[in-house]
Amino acid sequence: MSNYHVDENGKLRRWTHGSPLTGTARWNQTVISPAWSATKTISGGDGVIFTITPSGSLLWHRDNNYDGSGGAEWHSQSGSVIGTGWSSFTTVLGGGDGVIYAVASDGRLFWYRYMGSDGQVSWANNGAGRQIGSGWSGFLRVAASGNGVLYAVLANGQLRWYRHLDPDNGTNSWANSGAGSTIGSGWAGFTKLASFGAGILLGRNSTGTIFWYRHLDPLGGTTTWANGGSGTAQGTGWNDNQLVADVTGCRAT
Repeated sequence: MSNYHVDENGKLRRWTHGSPLTGTARWNQTVISPAWSATKTISGGDGVIFTITPSGSLLWHRDNNYDGSGGAEWHSQSGSVIGTGWSSFTTVLGGGDGVIYAVASDGRLFWYRYMGSDGQVSWANNGAGRQIGSGWSGFLRVAASGNGVLYAVLANGQLRWYRHLDPDNGTNSWANSGAGSTIGSGWAGFTKLASFGAGILLGRNSTGTIFWYRHLDPLGGTTTWANGGSGTAQGTGWNDNQLVADVTGCRAT
């Protein structure tokens, strides 16, 4: 499964994980762009990458070799502008299958779904976001994990689980009526949080070490974890400005 890492020199590196379900630290990396200039890089899943420019344009890209089978090979329409006005959001997350969750500065949570496949301008609801929540500005970190699952870290280090029940259509429907379930603690020290999907989380700490975790009940939200909730170190030197795991690398069923 691929994790996209923008290094300190602005290069985009694809790191392919050989054991995403068990956490054994087996990685291979390839530079797939020598100069990656984007304010924000977001996983769309299945090799799709969304980027936001300083002016707020949303761009579509696809890494054709996202499975790690080769070097840099981009879809011919990569870099296509598919939207504008995205710089106003404080957090933007790719939920897989075209779903994008965006948090406004006042904490409102919006749902969007990109319906295109080749960089064309094609959106559900004619591109208008649907508000599906509020109160999302108080989290330190938020990560999407596919199937509408969102993990959020509070300032006190608690990890909360949420599940949006209609990611395909964007109706305001949530497990537990939208109340988050606390499924962990001690997460405040992570400076970045990302997911391969299916409850697999990658947390990077302030010294540049990434840890692997696997929540075993991503669809139900019970507090069950691989390794009793202990993280498995994946290596050091990840002192980058962004960490973007392919959110559909693994799928919960």
